[in-house]
Amino acid sequence: MNLRWTARTRRLTFVVVMLVVLTLPLVSTLVTRARVERSGVDVTATVVETLRNGDAYLLGFRFPEEIDPDQRTYSAEVERESYDAATGSQEITVRVLEGRPEAHLVDGEIHSRAPYYFVAVVDAIVLLVGLWWVRVGRRRPTVRLRADGPLQPAADEPPGLARRPDADLYEAVGTLLSTGDAEAVLDVGDRRVVVALDGHTHAIDLGSPARVRGALIG
Repeated sequence: MNLRWTARTRRLTFVVVMLVVLTLPLVSTLVTRARVERSGVDVTATVVETLRNGDAYLLGFRFPEEIDPDQRTYSAEVERESYDAATGSQEITVRVLEGRPEAHLVDGEIHSRAPYYFVAVVDAIVLLVGLWWVRVGRRRPTVRLRADGPLQPAADEPPGLARRPDADLYEAVGTLLSTGDAEAVLDVGDRRVVVALDGHTHAIDLGSPARVRGALIG
């Protein structure tokens, strides 16, 4: 099946790319978390800081040097039981990917649901606005042509409306939206072209690409 690269196709592609860009960081986080759960190793990290902020229990910790030679301090929100135990022992069990200390899961860690809600809301807005944009787009005024001959299959020709250099005629290429005995309607990407068939018949199926030449009448 040949995909016609129309203005609508470009808009749809842009919307899909935007959804991927917005969702990819969260998906990457979930994939990394799954890898840690499946392939990580359990190590004992040293607790270097504790903080209680209302109902939130926060820990700052460092890995052993063989896990993290740079000795960076990481933080996590944990359940109260894990917080109390870590406060007393100054140690916490952490599952970590070897060679990637930033990819880890702390024992009793609490993951905020805010990123899920944020991505879901933003994706929904982009999807709704994007589908409206794909459907409506920046439409130019509808024009009318009087056909100089029958509609012809357009195959892989790009959509559009252009004046023929060799005659005082215009050529429209686009998707056939509707047809009748008197006229047909083509979607040429940024506008619709109403074609007065002027007695010419054709065998183009609805939804198929078509080409027609004719004089501009409105």
